[in-house]
Amino acid sequence: MADTLLNAELLAACSALGYSDGAKYYKEPDCLETIKDLIRYLRKDDESHVIRRALGDTKVVQTDLIPIVCDSSDDKELFEVTLRLLVNLTNPVLLLFREELPEDKVTRNQFLQLLSQQQIYKEAFADDKVWAVLVRYLGNLLMLEWENRLEDDKLVVERILILIRNVLTVPANPETEKRTDDDASIHDQILWALHLAGFEDILLYICSSENEQDLCMHALEIISLMLKEQDPTQLARAGLERSHSEKEKDEKELMDIRKREIAEKQAKLKKFVGARHSRFGGSFCVKNMKGISDRELITHQPLKDLKSLNFDHCKEPKKTPKHRMPLKDQGCTRRSTLAIRLFLQELCFEFLKGAYNSIMYIVKDNLNRARAQEHDETYYLWAMKFFMEFNRQYKFQVELVSETISVQAFHYIQTQLEHYYEMMTTDKKKIPHWSRRMHKALRAYQELLLNLASMDKSENESVRESSRILKSKVFYVIEYRELVLILLQNYDELKMSNSYLKDLVETSHIFLKLLEQMCGKHRHLMVQKKSVKKKKKQKPKASEQGRGQITEEQLREQWDEMAEEMGVILQGGVELPDTIPFDAASELRDDEQKEASMRKINALLRKKELKEGISLLRSSREVWPEGDIFGAQDIDPTQEFLALEEIFMANLNPEEPKEPTEIIKSDEEEEEDEEEQTMEYVREQEFNFQEFVRRFANTRVMQSFYKLFRNFNNNSDYTNHCILKMYHRIGWDCKLPAMFFQASIFRIFQMAMEDPRSKSNGTIKEINKFARFILRKFFEVTETNKKVFVELLFWKTNKEALEIECGYGTSESTTRVKGAWNEEEEDELQRLYEEFKDTCPEGKDTKDAVDMIVQNLINQNRTRRMVIKKLKDLGLVTNIKELSRKPIKVRAPKTWTEEEEGELKMLFEEYKESMDPITMIMDNMIIQRPKHRVVEKILELGLVADKKELRKKRIKKNEKTKKSKKADIGFQFLMANQNSDDEGKVEESVDSLNSASDSSNSDGDENEIPQTQVYVPPVSTPGLITAALNQVIKNGMRESVQWISGILKEIADDREEDGDFEPIPLLAVTEESTAAMEDEAFQQLLKMIGIHPPVGHQEMFWRVPSRLTVEGLRKRVLYLKSGLEGQNLQDGNPDEPLEAPDVQKKSKKESSKNNTKVTRMRKRHYSNDKDNENKENKQMQDENKMSKPKANKPGKKRSKPEDSSDEDVPLSSIQSSGSGNHVVSEGDDVETMSVKKVGWKRTISDSEDDEPKASKKRAPSYKKAEGSVKKRKSKASGKQSAEEIQIDKEAQNFVGEMKHMTEEPLGDTQDLRLHLDTETQMLYGKTWGIKGNQTSYRSRIIDYDSDEDDIPLISQQAPKTIILEDSDNDSRKTVRKRIATIESDSD
Repeated sequence: MADTLLNAELLAACSALGYSDGAKYYKEPDCLETIKDLIRYLRKDDESHVIRRALGDTKVVQTDLIPIVCDSSDDKELFEVTLRLLVNLTNPVLLLFREELPEDKVTRNQFLQLLSQQQIYKEAFADDKVWAVLVRYLGNLLMLEWENRLEDDKLVVERILILIRNVLTVPANPETEKRTDDDASIHDQILWALHLAGFEDILLYICSSENEQDLCMHALEIISLMLKEQDPTQLARAGLERSHSEKEKDEKELMDIRKREIAEKQAKLKKFVGARHSRFGGSFCVKNMKGISDRELITHQPLKDLKSLNFDHCKEPKKTPKHRMPLKDQGCTRRSTLAIRLFLQELCFEFLKGAYNSIMYIVKDNLNRARAQEHDETYYLWAMKFFMEFNRQYKFQVELVSETISVQAFHYIQTQLEHYYEMMTTDKKKIPHWSRRMHKALRAYQELLLNLASMDKSENESVRESSRILKSKVFYVIEYRELVLILLQNYDELKMSNSYLKDLVETSHIFLKLLEQMCGKHRHLMVQKKSVKKKKKQKPKASEQGRGQITEEQLREQWDEMAEEMGVILQGGVELPDTIPFDAASELRDDEQKEASMRKINALLRKKELKEGISLLRSSREVWPEGDIFGAQDIDPTQEFLALEEIFMANLNPEEPKEPTEIIKSDEEEEEDEEEQTMEYVREQEFNFQEFVRRFANTRVMQSFYKLFRNFNNNSDYTNHCILKMYHRIGWDCKLPAMFFQASIFRIFQMAMEDPRSKSNGTIKEINKFARFILRKFFEVTETNKKVFVELLFWKTNKEALEIECGYGTSESTTRVKGAWNEEEEDELQRLYEEFKDTCPEGKDTKDAVDMIVQNLINQNRTRRMVIKKLKDLGLVTNIKELSRKPIKVRAPKTWTEEEEGELKMLFEEYKESMDPITMIMDNMIIQRPKHRVVEKILELGLVADKKELRKKRIKKNEKTKKSKKADIGFQFLMANQNSDDEGKVEESVDSLNSASDSSNSDGDENEIPQTQVYVPPVSTPGLITAALNQVIKNGMRESVQWISGILKEIADDREEDGDFEPIPLLAVTEESTAAMEDEAFQQLLKMIGIHPPVGHQEMFWRVPSRLTVEGLRKRVLYLKSGLEGQNLQDGNPDEPLEAPDVQKKSKKESSKNNTKVTRMRKRHYSNDKDNENKENKQMQDENKMSKPKANKPGKKRSKPEDSSDEDVPLSSIQSSGSGNHVVSEGDDVETMSVKKVGWKRTISDSEDDEPKASKKRAPSYKKAEGSVKKRKSKASGKQSAEEIQIDKEAQNFVGEMKHMTEEPLGDTQDLRLHLDTETQMLYGKTWGIKGNQTSYRSRIIDYDSDEDDIPLISQQAPKTIILEDSDNDSRKTVRKRIATIESDSD
């Protein structure tokens, strides 16, 4: 009902347009609005195109729209609206269905209905009046200047061209037209109407005008549609009369057909000559031929000979599915009338002469810049093929087609062929379309080769030289050289038509002919060749990771390898890809992008991507011409070569050393990781034409030639000649006649020999001649190889063909594949597998089945990986886990059985008191389960209330663990005091330190605590701050120094107000401060004023530490401001620290007096690798035995007090000289303590009231001690206790010994920097080596807790040391007090 109403509305609308009396069309008043209504109807059309089909049935185009266009050219609005409707109705049907032929019946019928309607439209447009009006209107618009045209004018011009395109696109219907050659078809009639209207002049103007470049694609498309049915050769040879060659060709075709008919009649007559015709038939028995049963075969018709016996006449042929049917040819060419051909010939010549080069350049540029529509490149390829062939056949002039005779043209066609073939494999629904496009590209490639052949025959020497240069460049590049071979190997008759195969075979013939001429006598052709290197890709070892850069010699060798190819590219032998060095949207600055471009060029050259590297260099030169950084604009190839070499040799992309990572894998995973990595590289070699032709002796190539050869009756003489020439090259030149030992080819030979034209047709004679040669060779081989009859059933490779003639296995000795297995080796492998497949490895070193197989193989060159791969190929194993060295783990079920629960309870009761109960339980379980499953089950059974009870128990801390913690602090002590001149000494000290810590921690490995990374700040003195500040100011970072000074002042004010001494991070906001924070000199200044850098991965910013007091911060602010003002900071002692230890301690205690004092102790353990632990422990124990004094007695274990103000004293000075030890034995009473002779003496000052002074000239400590003793004796007014008397005596003895030791020579002087942490730290004994006197000794551990970190340089002399051993707390305190008193009195 709806369709009926719609048809009624459409009929009413069409009736309202107007009517015609045959001579004139009379419009209705509402004609314009009615046409607009029809356009609106078409907009609402659905996918079934009901409205479009209904309008076609009403014949509105023929009866109304075309007459309106002819009579209303003066009415601009009506003309343009009618033109819009005509363009819409004539739109190509295939575009309406999205370029896909419908498959279902209903849609296919709709498609055919629309196609037939458009064919009727095309017939209606064969009126010259319509085209006269359209061409005149178009010419008037084109006469307007470009700037004077309106947008509507441009649209009308484009619509007229599209209408012409739509009309010419409609395919012809030969069944309906029934036109022969030399007759005017509907398409010819339209062309003649366009010619009468003068359209070809407008078309040539559009193609040649610079102002009409936007219409070039429309013009090229219209030209291709006008000439789609024409043969360029026939068009070029058309004359005022029929040419003599055309007459001879027509007569020859007629004579061939006549001779074939006569021969067939004679053959039929010979069958029945002398034989009486049987009118009654009958049944006959065929002798010596068995039927279905054991009896003789029965036939129901008389037989002349055995060949006439046919068993297939009653059989139905097998139906081929549609998707398996060969692709049909859709292209058709015909010979138009002479007038049409002459006018088209003139059009083609004028187009070549005035517009071909220009329009092909514009179209190519549009295609490269993606300014054309999709698939417009097919028109470019068609134009290249058609006009180059026309020029070659008409009057060959190279200059007329010079735009498309170049290496770039070869490259473009090759890339298009590869693209079309890839799309055929991916877009399978549009395979016919991609196949036709691929065919056009192939024909363009063929025409390029034919033009090169014609250039070789030119009389002009420059033309022949140009041809030779082009051929050398094309044959040099391996991709161009092997294109034809790849296309032959990839031919598929289901995807590609028979005409495509014909053109491909002819193209291969032309290509080989040109190549053979280039490789003629006394010529050496150098070409590229890709070589492949195979190497095993293994996981890099840990020791190999992070190696240095490539050496200069290796770079030089690599450059020498690339030099030849580089020279060819620089000379313009290869088309370079497009590269863009500058990105306007990037956040990088221009200088940064310039640097990145130079780095990328260096990386591309080292990766041997020469084309990309050279292209990027030239693009960068255009973008950044200033400074000639990438070379001068007019640089020649030689200078550019040297510039590239300089860039290549520069180390612009240094590789950062990677940290070695060790990943433990199983043997099977390692074997799977060892893959063969193929590396391709290009090198030059002399071309061998015979080897190249031998590559055509391929199974796929032979099958492709056979598919064309089987239609030798329908092929042209030239096509059959191309096939036979290739067969001759393979069978005779390459000495491979066995390639043709195939039943299908023999069948064709038989058909050719039985052909009646075998004596008159030259092509058939050549086929018979080649067939006799092959058959002669075949029968010669049958005498030595009886299996050759079976070989007739198979297509063969060149190696197999050689073995058929020379014997099987002859090619294996020379060309055997590396690692191939023969039958005997496969049988041996199967036997060994059956023997050892049940081998079950028990231990770690037990060999599995594969190891036993490899061990017992005769060929011991087989690896484990090769054996596993072959076992998989033979189907003996499917998974590598079946051959694993480790036993296969069976995953335990998720549910626990009652037996398993009982076992778990029993094991828990047995091992619950052990150090690590979970580990002991899991080790003794029959069925292994994960740890978390075992813990969950124990909690579920209620054996424990909290899983913390199952944790591993910790050993209580003892004396050894304390010493191990002190070892870490001692290591930091050494690292803080090392100097660039004392690196060797510190390294020796660290080694001895590690040995000591290992020996002390040998019993407590289970309770080790991982070491945390701690920053050790340097000494802060005015001299160091001055040097760092001057360097920063010199670098122009004065604003950043003011910024730091302001931040320190704010922090000092906040700490004074709040008393909060938390670390404060520094956040740089401005660009100047951010850049300064990355500068090394500025970072050194920050360290000098006590600011900590980020430590580890958890910190990102520099921090003002909590240890800096308010006075210290303000003092630093004062120093920074004075330095900025140019004042001298070295008025005092340059080595004096910024703050005294006692001042900092008191200020810090005052600021935190309301807080509960808690001793902060760091638990650190310096641990070495377990591999060296036993060896170092043993060595340390031996040293301890040698250095242990005999008078030592075991004493009480010393415990460190948690908080004691008496212990908060800094270590102020250390001095050493002489040799020997001063030992205070642990446990000895102070009253009976004896002081032995000391070689190395250490003076310890524990005074809280005295501020240490740093000076280069300082009195020896023994003189100060002597003065202090005398002073105390003179000042003493009361009696001293026995303890004080004894200590005074010992001090006097100590001073005397010091005097004696000063007479001995001192060792080399050294500076010693001391760093004390703000928290409680422990200095432990170590072995110290000093230059000049390599005496080592072990010192006792000294506990201290100091709030001061910075201790100044105290002396340029080597420190003199007292070595103290542990004693009880009271004795230690007393000794330290007495010695401190002596030191303070001396000061």
